[in-house]
Amino acid sequence: MMHLNLSKADIARILIFNTVMKTKSMTQTAHALNISHSSVYMAIKKLRVLYNDELFVHDKKGLLPTEFANRLHTEMLGLHNSQLKVQASADSSHRTHFIFSCAPHLAATVIPLTYQVMQETLSFSLEHKPLPDTPEARIELLLNNKADVIFDYAPVQHDDIYFKRLFTEDYAIVCRKEHPRFSDAISLKEFYQEKQAAVGCLSRFDNLIQESNTDNVFFSSHYYLVLLSMVEVSDIICVIPVNIYLKLHASFNIKSLSYRFKVNTKKTYLYINYLKDPTRIKDKDVLLKKIEKMH
Repeated sequence: MMHLNLSKADIARILIFNTVMKTKSMTQTAHALNISHSSVYMAIKKLRVLYNDELFVHDKKGLLPTEFANRLHTEMLGLHNSQLKVQASADSSHRTHFIFSCAPHLAATVIPLTYQVMQETLSFSLEHKPLPDTPEARIELLLNNKADVIFDYAPVQHDDIYFKRLFTEDYAIVCRKEHPRFSDAISLKEFYQEKQAAVGCLSRFDNLIQESNTDNVFFSSHYYLVLLSMVEVSDIICVIPVNIYLKLHASFNIKSLSYRFKVNTKKTYLYINYLKDPTRIKDKDVLLKKIEKMH
């Protein structure tokens, strides 16, 4: 017997199963729900493993349900209808909000870009949530519909979550304008000799500094404003995205140094992650597809 405490992924699989029962076809189910054939296949595959039953067998007339699938369908129909009533109230505010989850320094980049792509149809208010620390918590955030999308330097790995690499970031090396050792350029040797400020925390850096080269990290923060506030009153240097530098340099006593080496960054690809959800409202689906084209 299934329980009522279902995630959005569970509800999506129930909807897919019920639709296959009706259409007798994975292809027609994918078309009816406007999802990929692979999403339908993976949902049925997961249910087959969960219930240890084939559920459907191939026939000239299409996919025929097993005896167990027929019993399961009766239960799922009632469960799905009950869950939709419970969810309707919980989702009422979520339907008018588009919720991001990402680290604060990423929010400064992705939220303005998202706003730009949705200006023509401002049907949602935007809300930012902090990014959970663990992969498990990030999965739970999407599976339980507590966020519409996660932006991070790594994909969220789960069968029910879609991810796509968006773009890479270009970086600037910055220091205070009156730095005693640098006028307008920095060499690779000098880069590794200088104390640095880094995005993240001392136990885990989100990007910019490889784990093997953190000995010269003197200061860290998740906030660019805090990092640059430290840089402008000290001799430490900092690596930040160029677009952030262009936005903030006029507000701080800092300058950008030219360099001719590859900045030793990690995880510079930005990923979008969101739930494979055939029940998602159309406007949000359209917005997610637009975000995927950001560069």
